[in-house]
Amino acid sequence: MKTKSWEVEVSADWETLRLILSDPKKTLPFFPYFEELRGDRVRFKVPRFIFNFGYEFEFDVGFGEGEAIYTFRGERGILTVTFKMAGEKLRVTTSWAGFGEAIMGKPLENFARGIATAIGEFCASMKCPAVEISGGEGWAEYITPETAPALIKRLAVELGANFVIEGRAEDGTYLSAEIRDGNLKSLRVRMENAESVIETDTPLVELGSEPFEDLPLDRKFKIRANKL
Repeated sequence: MKTKSWEVEVSADWETLRLILSDPKKTLPFFPYFEELRGDRVRFKVPRFIFNFGYEFEFDVGFGEGEAIYTFRGERGILTVTFKMAGEKLRVTTSWAGFGEAIMGKPLENFARGIATAIGEFCASMKCPAVEISGGEGWAEYITPETAPALIKRLAVELGANFVIEGRAEDGTYLSAEIRDGNLKSLRVRMENAESVIETDTPLVELGSEPFEDLPLDRKFKIRANKL
């Protein structure tokens, strides 16, 4: 068996983590190497040199005292992802037993790091400047380029992989972001009589502050999010 781990500091307690991890159908699309989810079967594609290994699994999730375990069972082997709290840190451990064990060290390390980073961002998003998001509506005030990705990822946990989030400020400024299949597809900005659209195709798991750095975020927005 090949095993790799990664730790990140998280600004959340175990109950918040449990809430995030309890619905893998929403969190799995943000895992590295994720390719497809159909029913209770998930498929990953793991690049290795000039090869692309496809792995399809049935999965389940279990909980223990301060930990969660995602287990993926497939014809080529068993992948286990364990989430465990240690103080203010979340430790993610990925283990693979099966085909290609000898060459899975780096992919497992990338997997553990990517998952830990994504879950850490989800936890941070619970404290981003959004107030009472309920039924897809709420207020967000003084969003920054750093917290905008967290807000979108938080909504992805609640709404899934396909939705549009719109924001309107009192001065008429309008912003919207379209997410399809877990990717940010476009950002739309309208101020006075000018409108611009930024097209992209960025997986939410990789989404950083860059697309938001020149947007007029320094105001209070009434936000609405709708599933597509």
